[in-house]
Amino acid sequence: MKPSTLVHPGLAACFLCAQASTAATIAFVGNEVGNAGNGFLVQNWSNSAVAKNHDIDGNNQYGSAGYYQIRPMPWDPGAASIGEAVGSGNDLGVSSGSNPTLSLAPVFLSSITGGAGTYVNYGGYPIFRGPDGSALYRQGSLSVSVGTGPFNTPSGTNNGYFGQAFSFTVGTATTFRVGITVDTAANGIYAPDYVSIFSSSTGTVFSSLLTRDGTPDMAIFDITAAAGESFTAAVWQLSGTQSVAPFGLVTFDVIPEPSGGLLVFSGLAVTGLLHRRRRTS
Repeated sequence: MKPSTLVHPGLAACFLCAQASTAATIAFVGNEVGNAGNGFLVQNWSNSAVAKNHDIDGNNQYGSAGYYQIRPMPWDPGAASIGEAVGSGNDLGVSSGSNPTLSLAPVFLSSITGGAGTYVNYGGYPIFRGPDGSALYRQGSLSVSVGTGPFNTPSGTNNGYFGQAFSFTVGTATTFRVGITVDTAANGIYAPDYVSIFSSSTGTVFSSLLTRDGTPDMAIFDITAAAGESFTAAVWQLSGTQSVAPFGLVTFDVIPEPSGGLLVFSGLAVTGLLHRRRRTS
């Protein structure tokens, strides 16, 4: 009998499972709130000296694999401001002629585009660190209209409206963490009640209920995606409060792979079975 027919069925199944493609998964991880009690950790997203609750790759920063810090202005810009309408499919302000978005494109994405709205940055908006973890900026945002609905939310039936914030497509199969920072207009009226991510294979996954109080929130999701899969992030407001909602920062971090010890062990076991069988044949 040929050795190729002597692999233990259970071990063969293990290899088949490991090699099989996996459909997209989206999971809400948690919400970071940038307040005085935690060192304004959302605003200090790039500052490793401020502890992060959901850092995944061990460097105590968000955005290690990529980021889009939308239309910031060096602190303090005085009376200068931004109010610029933009159509859907925009580049999140990366190519803007003045005070462009600071960005590092994630290598595993093939595209990312913003929804229709208005780039905004006005006096009183919060102070954020820049990508270097040091420089101070008055944080800008892309403000999108929240008027599509009503649809169900986790808190009720047909009680929510949404606006599409941005969409992205994965070019290389990756498991990653994405943080979406909202409530960045220093006024809770324009904050969302929920943030969500949608894909055609998983449907809509919501964040927990947010507090609309003018304090920046970062809603964090984990995604496992194959090449070619697309996702849309949305901001939601409950019926009777819907208007517009800005988001100011999107961060990406690659989730480290497991050790792979099981597959190594399985490979060694299969090799052992084959060698033992050859000696007894």
